[in-house]
Amino acid sequence: MNMLRAIAASIILWSAFVPRLSAQVRVTVPSKKFTTDEKIVATVQNDGDQPVTLCVASGQMSRTGQSAVSTPVPFLIEGKVHETSWKPLLVSPEGSGSQSAAVLEAKQSLPFPFWPPAKGELRLQLRYWQGAHPEMDCAHPPAGSHNAKPATFKVHAKSE
Repeated sequence: MNMLRAIAASIILWSAFVPRLSAQVRVTVPSKKFTTDEKIVATVQNDGDQPVTLCVASGQMSRTGQSAVSTPVPFLIEGKVHETSWKPLLVSPEGSGSQSAAVLEAKQSLPFPFWPPAKGELRLQLRYWQGAHPEMDCAHPPAGSHNAKPATFKVHAKSE
């Protein structure tokens, strides 16, 4: 009887962790601290054995000094407002943005440079879909997306 309980417990524990193993995509940044004028290169890494599809939004603008640079990114950049709430910071100007599907093959990564839109604690949120769907309509994406673990970091003014 104890052996059956041990086997049942093992199966339950294994099945509880299987969905976590399928979370095969991660977003990383090279540091946990940046300054407001520093270029950040976030990397989206597919650690899985199958391709995934991302929606890359273009039309976002990052400020770098006195100029603005187009920064297509597949993630939402959010700033911490309170202890538990976040708000979007980098968004497309009205009517100028578009989204297109990008396939990230298994064991591959893609760099996405941008400049931080604000100081404070920021995070990068990424949705992705299992499989290669190069013709996916990102304006009306299908159900079944997954969330990558967000990359969180701090941005300080240059003099801090």
